[in-house]
Amino acid sequence: MTTRHAVILAAGFGSRLNAQEGHKLLAKIGGRSLLDYHLDAFARVGVTQVSIVTGFKHDDLEAAVVAQTSSRELDVRTAHNPDFEGSNGLSVLAALRDIDLADALPFWLTMADHLFDPALFDALAETGGAQALPDGTQGALWIDRKLDSIYDMPDATKVQLGQGDALEDIGKEIPAFNAVDVGLFWAAQGFVDALVAERDARGDCSTSDAVRRLSAQGTFAFPDVGPALWQDVDTPGARAHAEKLVSGWAL
Repeated sequence: MTTRHAVILAAGFGSRLNAQEGHKLLAKIGGRSLLDYHLDAFARVGVTQVSIVTGFKHDDLEAAVVAQTSSRELDVRTAHNPDFEGSNGLSVLAALRDIDLADALPFWLTMADHLFDPALFDALAETGGAQALPDGTQGALWIDRKLDSIYDMPDATKVQLGQGDALEDIGKEIPAFNAVDVGLFWAAQGFVDALVAERDARGDCSTSDAVRRLSAQGTFAFPDVGPALWQDVDTPGARAHAEKLVSGWAL
């Protein structure tokens, strides 16, 4: 199934990074904004439409997105999440609120402050990306087993996988783990349904909730990023580390 849509979650405060550019999505690494990196990465895997979810200071971010993407061939749109202080699953649902799901599903999903080696997306394009996932897959989360390469492990979302990559646990504070969530997802209808079910049950939902629900059904996958590096740019220290990473990437 061809994946032409991507969602970038950019609704949070970004207070730990406190980017001088005014928003974490606009923060520059190696002279380029995180927004530019995301759009280029998704274009490499055939995406033609991108939804950016805004929240905190959404008017300012929406204006900046328009200014920075007006010359691109990609169809870039914004969706405001008024409940941005809730969990990130609400932002995913906000992205799909005003568009035709037939055109938006399936979709790639990532966080505004995650930066990936472009080689990862080149590899996804070469191998078929989401098309290489097992039949019946309703969601996927890319993971990194290179634990010694992770900057700021305490802040990372950890994943414990058992035999056959069956999910045993996911979270920042889990006691045992053998991989880390890199913040890149692929989502089909079942992923959306899982978020809606969780939201209806308790009034909130996160991407980890969808991971747990679909994993319990046997319809979730955990592809590995392999040798590719990435960085969650959520603090000044992480930003400095990201600057070192991009200096060695073929952009």
